[in-house]
Amino acid sequence: MKACRRTLRTGNTKIEYTHEIKNVKNVNVRITPEKGLYVSSPPDVDIEAIEKYLVSKLDRIIPALDKINASKRPLTKTKTIDIGGRKIEYELTYKKIKNIIVSVHITKGVRVSAPIRAAQSDIDKFLRSNEEFIIRSLNKQAEEAAARPKEKQFITGEYIYFVGEKYALEVYQAKRSHIDIHDGKMIMYVTDPENYPLKKSLFEEFIKEECSDYVTSLCRQLYPRFRKKGIAFPVEIRFRKMVSCWGNCRSGNKILTFSTYLIQLPPGCIEAVVCHEFTHFLHQNHSKEFYSQLTEFMPDWRVYDKIMKDMQNEIIFK
Repeated sequence: MKACRRTLRTGNTKIEYTHEIKNVKNVNVRITPEKGLYVSSPPDVDIEAIEKYLVSKLDRIIPALDKINASKRPLTKTKTIDIGGRKIEYELTYKKIKNIIVSVHITKGVRVSAPIRAAQSDIDKFLRSNEEFIIRSLNKQAEEAAARPKEKQFITGEYIYFVGEKYALEVYQAKRSHIDIHDGKMIMYVTDPENYPLKKSLFEEFIKEECSDYVTSLCRQLYPRFRKKGIAFPVEIRFRKMVSCWGNCRSGNKILTFSTYLIQLPPGCIEAVVCHEFTHFLHQNHSKEFYSQLTEFMPDWRVYDKIMKDMQNEIIFK
């Protein structure tokens, strides 16, 4: 008899398998990447008995099939679906989860997580059942994106914040790439004024160097406040591009790390961030005790905290 494809249905479980009648004594089950679930049986065993046998082995069959599907199916891929009269592109990721999950991100768009064995038809059905949420979220984020300042392109006529001051940017071609600040202007000299990656890299190197000098000096200047509480000066102060926070404290290693974008904020804001991170040497979380101690170090930190929140979209915070 020719091998034929069959479907086993039990409860919410649906499993496809290949069945072939052979001159064998018992029902044999194999699971391979090439054939998936493969069943061979003697001629005198009916389908009902075979499927009853398969159901009894589901606790071993399903994990084996999941493992094979996971290895064959791309972990993440881009898909599209028509909902609400719109063609929506989304990122689909298969995971070891039980339910389908959809989320909408302002930068990453629609993202869907699905069980490894989820059928595309089930994913489409789930997305259409959440049409209102998806469309509403996309519209809201489109409005927010339109209101958000665009990322700097580093061209003449733009403005750049530096230590809280707003500088008009001027870009010129030169033999050596460097940045100068004077007369209310930030002058960017580059070997190729049309090369955006070059200009962005130059700017990020500039603010890292300036931030390192400014914040390290400020840490030493403010340190007497913290020494009174028994805080040792950091073993190391680091600076790197951080887009989700202004600073970080590793109290166990006595290391402080600051975002290089910090140098674009006003002096009071930079001081508030330094005090915030030093306070973490005493309190590792954001408890009432933490904020009470921070207020002792810098009574008006809340004023600068609001300024930072208002400004974070005005600087290059990507």
